[in-house]
Amino acid sequence: MRGYPRNLFLWAMLFAQFGAVASAAHLRIGDDPPDVFGKTIARQPVHLADYRGKIVVISFWATWCGPCRKELPVLMALQKNATPEKVVVLSVNWRQSYETFRQIHNVLKDSDVTLISDESGRAGEAYGVKAIPHMIIVGRDGKIAAIHVGYSEKEIPILVDEINAAWINTSPDATVRN
Repeated sequence: MRGYPRNLFLWAMLFAQFGAVASAAHLRIGDDPPDVFGKTIARQPVHLADYRGKIVVISFWATWCGPCRKELPVLMALQKNATPEKVVVLSVNWRQSYETFRQIHNVLKDSDVTLISDESGRAGEAYGVKAIPHMIIVGRDGKIAAIHVGYSEKEIPILVDEINAAWINTSPDATVRN
């Protein structure tokens, strides 16, 4: 019976971690998003807390995703035209090898977006990513302002409206769009 309390502790830790991932996978407008995304090309972790006070556009994508490839130039233009003091675009390469991520980084090295590798898919799991493109807009208050899953080019004006609304601390009709 000596090992029982230790085993109980380990089981409790396992359930606590599973519960955190399970609850994070059901993020909603107004929730606090998970903090860690993955790593930069220098293998440094990226933390959402570092961008507090800014609008953060988080986009999970992969090279094999056609709509994602169409979205990437729009995100690059958004970051280029917005001041980094106001808007930050985090482009999360989801479930692709680090080698593929390095190649992407080499091609996009002059881009103003922050490229992040989520090779393991852990960040995507924490954000409930099951399909891409998957975008989360975080307001200056650090809360989720909008979630978009599987959207098309036609929704870009909606995204722009939501980013603007997040900047002025109001939220448009806050619903998850699928």
